[in-house]
Amino acid sequence: MLVCPQCQSENPNNHQFCQHCGASLTHKRCPQCQTSVPMSVANCPDCGTQTGVIWWTLLNLAAPESQPMTVGSYLDWGQRYRLLSLTKSEEASVRPLKLDGTPVQSGTPLKAEDAMLEGASNISASVGVSLTKSSQAPPLKGGVPMTEQAIAESLSNKTRRLYQGKVVDCQPLQQSVLDILLVQPSALGEEGDRATATTTSEIWEQMGIPALARPYFSLREHSPAIPNLHDAWQKEEQQVILLSDRSYWQCLSDLLKTEPLPTLQIIYWLNQMVVLWKALSPVNCCQSLLVDSNLRVDEDQSFGLQQLYEDLPSQPPSLKDLGNVWLAWFQQVPSDLPEALMETIEKTASGEIDTLADLRLQLQDLADAQQDISPLESENTSITLVIEELPEIAELEEDILNSGPQVPQSASSEEEDLSTAVLPMELLSLTDAGGTDRGSQRHHNEDYFGISTYLHTQHSNPGKIFHARGLYVVCDGMGGHAAGEVASKMAVITLQRYFATHWQGDTLPERQTILNGILLANQVLYEVNQKNASSGSGRMGTTLVMALVQDTKVAIAHVGDSRAYRFSRKGGLEQLTLDHEVGQKAIQSGIDAKTAYSRPDAYQLTQALGPHDDNYVQPDIRVIDIHEDSLLLLCSDGLSDNDLVEEHWETYLAPLTSSRQSLDPGINQLIEFANQHNGHDNITAILIQMKVRPHIPLEDW
Repeated sequence: MLVCPQCQSENPNNHQFCQHCGASLTHKRCPQCQTSVPMSVANCPDCGTQTGVIWWTLLNLAAPESQPMTVGSYLDWGQRYRLLSLTKSEEASVRPLKLDGTPVQSGTPLKAEDAMLEGASNISASVGVSLTKSSQAPPLKGGVPMTEQAIAESLSNKTRRLYQGKVVDCQPLQQSVLDILLVQPSALGEEGDRATATTTSEIWEQMGIPALARPYFSLREHSPAIPNLHDAWQKEEQQVILLSDRSYWQCLSDLLKTEPLPTLQIIYWLNQMVVLWKALSPVNCCQSLLVDSNLRVDEDQSFGLQQLYEDLPSQPPSLKDLGNVWLAWFQQVPSDLPEALMETIEKTASGEIDTLADLRLQLQDLADAQQDISPLESENTSITLVIEELPEIAELEEDILNSGPQVPQSASSEEEDLSTAVLPMELLSLTDAGGTDRGSQRHHNEDYFGISTYLHTQHSNPGKIFHARGLYVVCDGMGGHAAGEVASKMAVITLQRYFATHWQGDTLPERQTILNGILLANQVLYEVNQKNASSGSGRMGTTLVMALVQDTKVAIAHVGDSRAYRFSRKGGLEQLTLDHEVGQKAIQSGIDAKTAYSRPDAYQLTQALGPHDDNYVQPDIRVIDIHEDSLLLLCSDGLSDNDLVEEHWETYLAPLTSSRQSLDPGINQLIEFANQHNGHDNITAILIQMKVRPHIPLEDW
């Protein structure tokens, strides 16, 4: 079945258009130039923008020792996937060594005559190039000859090759074979728990799921640090898995070397690696944290692995190895790090710190010192690394927990919230877009929106500090022949003029200041109605939803049924406003939703700007802090009706949190879809994309 990307309806595989909404099932619009591109194509033919769904692939293949191997001879991708690129994997247990035993740096060309492989007998090769056996013996490990057991392990693996590369999904609207397999009754427990299948080797083998995929299932709760597994299969001696593609993410080591970063951000990354070390140990994949090119950060500076690497059984990696990776990084970092942090790294590299619990406590102390604050002494606590990112300390080192301070069991919910609070953040970027459409059934547009922004960037030695102020207003006019479009426009212009004179500083206006602005807009409309002697339905009016953005703080105010939503990767979709209408008021008084909205007047507004004086206007105003990259949506009910946002945010909002996606075509697609899905009313929307990063005051550098 093909799942429509717009309405999520299922369609037969041979359909070219959705039988429910008419959307194309074979082509998609290029987000950059709007060209219609086949879904099976990786890049737009006009501008080169990636349009296809790309997966990172790992192949574990076997071939006879006597036969030179070319990958193309051993793998048939079928019609679902098309291979784009493939190279020999930089296996952690197959690290190239020079003759003196020293490792070759990542990315350094390796000549066959001066290299040998630890744990295998093949040198790196590209697709289509024969792989030859190295004549060097005995293999070395860290400059020391390997034991007979290690050599035996090496020889036993000599005919297996691990390759990595990219494929384009030629049928991205179809479920993957893996997803289909995992919902079969034989693959599930009595209550439908997938974990049952992942712990039963016999079932996995019957389903054709390769062993190469199993660690990813075991670690799926650690997403997004661990890449998501999309598909997996095995055929004879071939094992294939497809993962989310992170090849375009920046290497963490490169970021550390090229950009001055807040110390708290660095501590946060180190702590995440410690978290993963504990998780990777049971599946013998700790080596994944020691491959320099495998440690990545996305555009939002979120840490993640590109793939998993198996540990060498003869000598599994230790925490000391992780310390040496850190030490190699920070010896090349351009800015000076605190002496205490370097001391912790050096102690880990030397083996003086040799338990995860000790290292965790050291990182927590460093984080506290950077903030000069105790995690449980202030309501402004912004980070508690140990509690936020890791299980309770007792899970690793019970003796350390018993000898150290503990949080009282009777801690209040407020204290619990503090223990999981996030880093202090600063604004990295602010982008926005707005759009409106009269709808397919209206003759004129009574909606009106306004965007007013002020942006300022401050450059200094530590880097850039970005300051922004933005006023965003959406109004949905009403009044029919009494010109609802006039009411909405008057309200927006009044608010813009008001805040131009009442919002001058670098902080959000006070709640009373915001209220006064809304009441002023109401008064302007009310006086026009009084002057024109309008009454009843002839009185013009408008709803209002407004966002005031000051750096990482946002004030949301609304009157009526125009809405504000927020989407973030961790928080998902959240409706920030409650409609001012009869049905919602009934729910708030204790009536169940079904009964409340069975009333004939359920959708009648209880508040609006213009029809009445200030005594009848009570705006809802709330202030929120942005702790992670977020997308705000302000919209009229022409867009939000029929649960459009709640049911389709994954398609139309979630992709827009990425910096690679432009908001302008995104909002156009959202309004176009709303016209197809609703269309009975005017449609207006504003999108606000806010990207943030951890903040350290300049005086702390």
